[in-house]
Amino acid sequence: MNRIYQLSILSVLVMFLTNGIVFAEESKAKDETVNMKTMPTNNAAQMEHLRKMQAHILAMHELSTKILAEKDPKKQEELKNQQLELMKAHMVEKMAHHHEMMKAK
Repeated sequence: MNRIYQLSILSVLVMFLTNGIVFAEESKAKDETVNMKTMPTNNAAQMEHLRKMQAHILAMHELSTKILAEKDPKKQEELKNQQLELMKAHMVEKMAHHHEMMKAK
């Protein structure tokens, strides 16, 4: 009887695990399709989007490097404010794109 109990528990665990794996794969597939909808559809638009992202990332890194290298607290604070403004501008751009995509639905 103990052996049957152990096998039944094992079978229930296997069922839960396989359902979780299937659900995770379905969820991942769904996420990929959603991401594909928001990405630009042609290569030129994709490359333009990637270049804009790259330029933003490089600008952020450049400011970070300058902030870390700067010894004067006032200049360091100015650089931090520049970086903050760059982040704000990027956020505004992302939100505008998001609203544009939501209207297109």
